[in-house]
Amino acid sequence: MTIPMRHGDANGFTFVEMLTVLALISVLVAIAWGRFNKSHEKALEATMISDLRNLMTGQELYYRLHQTYAPDISLVNIEPSPRSSIYVTESSPMGWAAWNEISGAGKNCGVYIGNASAPLGFVTTSSQIFCELP
Repeated sequence: MTIPMRHGDANGFTFVEMLTVLALISVLVAIAWGRFNKSHEKALEATMISDLRNLMTGQELYYRLHQTYAPDISLVNIEPSPRSSIYVTESSPMGWAAWNEISGAGKNCGVYIGNASAPLGFVTTSSQIFCELP
């Protein structure tokens, strides 16, 4: 003998069952969105670091040819990422400094080489790329 769960011949879900399913889906979406956001920020930071590493290589090649560092990114023949903006703030035969930003990243990255002054307040060591909130 089976006990009916519902009265009558009504097919479908009850309102409480539907609310429970929607609540579970909402929780899962919130968790997934947080993880996606974190990985997106890490990807943007990795892109900025990669662009600055490419600039470092380009600057060294430029230095070998001209005995000074390039004052502008266009002189080193590198192509930054599409949304990336790299600014060379200082260049001389003794060193150079630059920083990078990507719209929507929420962080800036900077680097300096040699006797150049640090381009951002949080860059503290020559030849190392640092990223932090602007």
